[in-house]
Amino acid sequence: MITKELETLTEGLNEDQVRAVTSMSRITAVFAGPGSGKTTVLTRRVGFLLHQGVSPDRMMVVTFTRAAAREMKERLARDLGSRLRAITIGTFHSIFLQMLPWETGRIPVILQENRQREWVRQILQEMDQPADEEAVAGMLSQIGYCKGKGILPDRMKVKKEKNIRFRNVFLAYEERKKEGGFWDYDDILLAFHRVIQEPKHPWRTRFDHVLVDEFQDINPLQFESLLDLVGEKGHLFAVGDDDQAIYGFRGSDPRLMLRLEEVYPDIRKVVLSTNYRSTEEIIDAGQRLIRHNRLRQPKRLKGTGKQGILPKWCEPADEEEEARYILDSLQDGMETAVLYRTATQARAVIDALVREDIDFTVSAGDASFYRRWQVADILAYLRLAENPNDLDALVRVINKPKRYIYGEAWMDELWHLSRKTGKSLLDTLSDLDRLEPYQRKKCARMAEEVRQLQGFSAREAISRIRDRIGYDRFLTSFAEDTGGDAAFYRETVDELELAAEPFANPGAFLRHIEQVEEKVREHPRHPRVRLMTFHKAKGLEFDRVFLIGLHAMVIPHHRSLQVSESKKREAWEEERRLLYVGITRARKELVLSVSQTRQGKRVGASPFLTELGFNGQEANREKPTSPVTSGGSLPQRPAASDQPQLRFSREAVQAGDRFLHRKWGEGEVIMVEPLQGVAPGRKITVRFSQGVHSLHYELARQLGLLQFPEKKPG
Repeated sequence: MITKELETLTEGLNEDQVRAVTSMSRITAVFAGPGSGKTTVLTRRVGFLLHQGVSPDRMMVVTFTRAAAREMKERLARDLGSRLRAITIGTFHSIFLQMLPWETGRIPVILQENRQREWVRQILQEMDQPADEEAVAGMLSQIGYCKGKGILPDRMKVKKEKNIRFRNVFLAYEERKKEGGFWDYDDILLAFHRVIQEPKHPWRTRFDHVLVDEFQDINPLQFESLLDLVGEKGHLFAVGDDDQAIYGFRGSDPRLMLRLEEVYPDIRKVVLSTNYRSTEEIIDAGQRLIRHNRLRQPKRLKGTGKQGILPKWCEPADEEEEARYILDSLQDGMETAVLYRTATQARAVIDALVREDIDFTVSAGDASFYRRWQVADILAYLRLAENPNDLDALVRVINKPKRYIYGEAWMDELWHLSRKTGKSLLDTLSDLDRLEPYQRKKCARMAEEVRQLQGFSAREAISRIRDRIGYDRFLTSFAEDTGGDAAFYRETVDELELAAEPFANPGAFLRHIEQVEEKVREHPRHPRVRLMTFHKAKGLEFDRVFLIGLHAMVIPHHRSLQVSESKKREAWEEERRLLYVGITRARKELVLSVSQTRQGKRVGASPFLTELGFNGQEANREKPTSPVTSGGSLPQRPAASDQPQLRFSREAVQAGDRFLHRKWGEGEVIMVEPLQGVAPGRKITVRFSQGVHSLHYELARQLGLLQFPEKKPG
């Protein structure tokens, strides 16, 4: 018999949603596509269980963020009233933390994120490692990835220099926590996982029903703990979208959601296939892309019949023209977001918004370009040119490149000698008594070169810092000492040089950077545009979305593909999911932008754009300064193979051939071997001046890593 309360619980739901909400199976997996109403299904499911007589204190609802937990509580409070208080609702960390005192009696103090970042920054500084926001965030992400898989530093067996350095930082961080009696959030998961392993532990029967949101984002520790909580008699209701699994760098694994079918053969699977968010044209674009993934639950999303304009192509000449096009588009007042793969790509748009005094929001991490350590070094040189008495700037760059002046005693001597002679700190440097002749020569040359920077434009000054003063040489030696990637370090400086282009002198550029930092801190309530990475956009939606910088080597990102051959497909598929998340944020209008040059260099489009129907022909290009027409829209054509790199399989390659590599320069092929498996093709072994390297030929060609050297005339 259908009661009035049950009618209310299913009111307004489509057939798929009703099947999910009213599932009577012990284990239910709900694959909820973008905009399919997963939060509504979760909240209605809680109401349905209460209607079925489930006691609220026997129910646990798990979310991944505090914001999601708050939204869940607010929605349920309107329907459940006082019964809500008995339901356990929260993140994995908050719920497990509540349960642990029952077992341990006392929980260490939880290390808050700002203090966690400061500790890691201090450890990096003590080990002479980069310690800017990007480096700290990257280190914490690596630590979280390891702990999410149950890997602790004392069990790590590493040989590469960069991995040894990571383990040392990881060890120092764990020791510091232990000495101070602290835990971080990952320690909560580790502790709970250890305790719940006991087969007859009472927590295994604590809940009759466990409901989990964003199930595709769980890591192995969380997965195993959930299985133990559910046990042999409990019920599990897992909601997620394997097509939106984009946190592999944190240890999340979409295979875990798919693995539920192996663990529970009698599982009921429900696919929420109606997208209530986007127009049919945007949904179709997303489907065209994501169907190339193999590691997924097959699903075909449909819309509600909302028609709109086709997604648009935009091919500006460079990043600056791309930014101008976006600013021109804001005049219509439509809610707009600009999404990108890496935070560096936000730089040009942020600079343009600041110059035009347009309100925007961007996270501190995405706006940290001018605080990156390489940028801070270059800016220190510029500040020193503006003010030769800037001691902080001088200290920062005194050994970049090496001038072999160490310790702190020289600073006091320099200060007193400068006051005595009336000369600036910079000009006094070569007069220090303690210097050897070679040091004196280096310091005198530094002072002369820095003084000359004032006579150049901002970009020319940066170029001189890199070449004549020797900052690029410092980056190369630093990379060799630390096992880092010199080319990656230089990319940041390339971007800075590009940013400096509009400014007549270093002082004007420095003042602009101050304006950027001030504007980023404002956080206006009604911004004209929001900027964020694809990762941070997950779960959000906007009327219009610009996806910018869709280049080869950027998406898929070349660093994400630096994995073993056996993991290449997984890495490739996660990058495709990342672009899919970006596409599906749009409600009404989607613009895909790929500039013809990046950081002054000619670059190709992302191979994913081929899958979307982009062919790069002049007829399909849309000039950003002209009104967008249907000629710049996404072509309706069959998608390409899911391995577009194979188009290079017809190229003949043999020992003795020479190629030009983006990072290692020109090299000679010394061996060619066939590759089978998930990424078929050829492995080539190439001798470069810096050593011998092996490459997947077809993939390297597709990503623009390899090209034929230009033929010399004559």
